[in-house]
Amino acid sequence: MALVYQRLALRFGIIDVPNGRSSHALPTVRGGGILFPFAVIFWWMAYDFMHTWMVLGIVWIATISLLDDMYSISRKLRFGVQALGLTMAFFDLGLFEQESMIMIPFLYFVGLGIMNAINFMDGINGITGIYGLVFMGSVLAINQYMPVFEESLIRYLIISLVVFLIFNMRKKAIMFAGDIGSISLAYMMIYFLTQWYLATKDWTIILMLIVYGVDSFVTLTQRILRKENPAIPHRTHLYQFLVNQCKKDHVMIALLFGVLQFAFNFFLYIYPQSMPSNTLGVIVLLATIAVYLLIKLPIERKFASS
Repeated sequence: MALVYQRLALRFGIIDVPNGRSSHALPTVRGGGILFPFAVIFWWMAYDFMHTWMVLGIVWIATISLLDDMYSISRKLRFGVQALGLTMAFFDLGLFEQESMIMIPFLYFVGLGIMNAINFMDGINGITGIYGLVFMGSVLAINQYMPVFEESLIRYLIISLVVFLIFNMRKKAIMFAGDIGSISLAYMMIYFLTQWYLATKDWTIILMLIVYGVDSFVTLTQRILRKENPAIPHRTHLYQFLVNQCKKDHVMIALLFGVLQFAFNFFLYIYPQSMPSNTLGVIVLLATIAVYLLIKLPIERKFASS
């Protein structure tokens, strides 16, 4: 299917052309992440049409994201469809019956934030696929001692991620995930995290995204403090500095982010087979932000003065 999509994308011009904010130098097929929503649809068809509302949600989100890859879709329309998709996922999980009216808007805010943060991740080769693979692999491992997820669905997504990485995790990527890939993947991450939250009521599950989450949160805060428009694409994430300014290899940085995230997942959830305490969660979060700033700020100063 990936090969079929690649040829169709070339024929219809679904190409990512490099610009001043890009981390690649050659025109590359965009939207290879179409494999992710198709994996969910194939799972749905193979397993007696379970969780239909969630599947409808990813279809809506994948459709608007593919159109955004092909054309320029207004931000308001994209956010509206993303909110609709989240509503379907939340309805599928029974969230509206289990959560208070005060908590529900916060969950929408977090969900939309994660979705759009991960949308910026498809900037260097391998990072979306590796990070997604680490997340899904960790959820699969956690499901062995805390069976709250559909294991077969996780396996379908893992297969789609592995296939995508064959085309993306290389020095010169054959295709990028595009909005359809990054946002569809984020949607599934949010779905699993929400399912996990409803089963445990534990906020520390967000540490499953701590490495890229801290990069996104701190970078967003910096841009707001500098009075920059956070909605405009940029190259100020740490991983982008490491690739573009420090000239590190795309795949090496993607692997570094993936290995670091897996280390957090392993020592916080998989090895102890439990959830970290609130105190440990806060310590890990603050320590990660501190280490991140100690690494990023000197790099920013170095290249700002050069």
